[in-house]
Amino acid sequence: MEWVGGILSMPAYVTGEGEPYRPEVLFWMGADGAALGSTIARPGELLGQACGSLQATIRQPMIGRPHAPSRVRVASPELAETLRAGMPSIEVVCAPTPEVDGFFEDMREFLSERAEDKQSYLSPDIGPGAIASLFRAAAKLFRARPWEVVPSDTDLFSVTIEDLGLEEAVVSVIGQMRESLGFIVFSGFDDFRAYLEMAHAMEYGEEGQVPPHVVLNFDRGEDLAPGLREEIVEHKWKVAAENAYPWLIAMDDDMVARPPSAREVAMAEAVSLALAKVVSDKRAVRAAFVSGETLSRTVSVRTHGGNVEVKLRAPYKFADVMRRPEDELLAALYDLARSGGGIDPDALEPLEDELVRRFEASPEAKGLSDTDACRHVMDFASDYFNQTIATLDPSDLHAILFELIPRKVCIDASEAGWIIEGNRAFYAFLKRAYQLEQADDCLSVLGGDAVQELEAALSDSSNFGMAKSFMMAGLEAGYDMQTTEGIEAWRRAYNSQLPSPPRAASPERPKQASKKPAAEAKAKKKTKRKAARKSRKKKR
Repeated sequence: MEWVGGILSMPAYVTGEGEPYRPEVLFWMGADGAALGSTIARPGELLGQACGSLQATIRQPMIGRPHAPSRVRVASPELAETLRAGMPSIEVVCAPTPEVDGFFEDMREFLSERAEDKQSYLSPDIGPGAIASLFRAAAKLFRARPWEVVPSDTDLFSVTIEDLGLEEAVVSVIGQMRESLGFIVFSGFDDFRAYLEMAHAMEYGEEGQVPPHVVLNFDRGEDLAPGLREEIVEHKWKVAAENAYPWLIAMDDDMVARPPSAREVAMAEAVSLALAKVVSDKRAVRAAFVSGETLSRTVSVRTHGGNVEVKLRAPYKFADVMRRPEDELLAALYDLARSGGGIDPDALEPLEDELVRRFEASPEAKGLSDTDACRHVMDFASDYFNQTIATLDPSDLHAILFELIPRKVCIDASEAGWIIEGNRAFYAFLKRAYQLEQADDCLSVLGGDAVQELEAALSDSSNFGMAKSFMMAGLEAGYDMQTTEGIEAWRRAYNSQLPSPPRAASPERPKQASKKPAAEAKAKKKTKRKAARKSRKKKR
């Protein structure tokens, strides 16, 4: 006779005993799927209780008379070893236990339904006064409407609140699409990046690991659980609008929601108040996220627990927490990106040329037909993100590969493999030769189904910008768009197909002397240098 056993984390949290925790349960089931016994304990305690739990279930099963199994099957090697040592008379097999997994899923669904009915803003550690203060702070944030100022949910703030033990955490403002208004707090950039990777995996029907995070959402009153609405009415907590009912949730890495701790409530209150103050300076916030001008504010806010200082900085990028490379060449590229202002192309070009020369001589470049693919990434890094290859973070690399290249670069979809494989070799070289800190994360962007994803983006004409649409149409019409003569011939042919606009008489204006500001001259100089560099490249 075989029994099946397993230790699983309960899909619910216990509160009122210090920090909320998810208890673990040890199940014993018969071969027919009937539950025979169980033991619940704090995380990490059940392994030491396993033999006693099995003996108790043998003596007094939930169903049937006392009886002992001849064999027990468990999925955990640690549990199997413990049972073999303590129950030598029973054969213990370490193998998959789908019966336990199925039972757990049924229990998860049942407990989730019950959890919705028992939702509350209050807990033994969080009283009505703390929640009233959180509601007031949330109302100020809602009226400030940060989602109308911060361009996207990947434009991040760094937040430090020393009094609450928060240092260089990440705040992502959500709601730019007028859905799920609020913000998410991650412990650091690694967790935010893991969150993006999880979301990306889910788009392709894959499972991803969710990092712990705290979410403050604004919901409509009618969408709240009845118990929550009753608490709001009873305690007369104030909201800013019908769709501005705050709801604070803490998520663990199994995507199980738990009640927030008192510290997390205080943190959400402080972040709400600080964000409301900072986003009132709309020009500075937009300049930070659009132009890369660093915004740094330290504001004192009054919370339910007293005054705290909140340090907010934007933009928060992976480069903000990167260490300066030890290698002289990479360090020079790092310094260029961190010097402030735009990157000087005269200083950048020789450094990148030397790096590519070293790459071309490396083992990683042996199988490549040419190394031009990495040039696309480096050019877009400096032009659009004010970064060099030494500071480019994985999220911006993803944007270059799957957004900018499909929109800007006139290249056939069949070249997707060339771009991905070339840059994969480049980052492998940077990892081996220079121990580039973000190399592994960037290689993960270039791994998996990256070729297929880029191929699809390059094939979708809706991704093309105006200039690329013009160039691609010329290629399809049979013109040589690699030469000035071919482009000019296509322009004349293209214009001949357009209807002539009606002419209107207008007074002749006096000619003015052209003005060439420094930025324009710099841009033209950069374009000429790029053109010269491209002329030295191999044609593809």
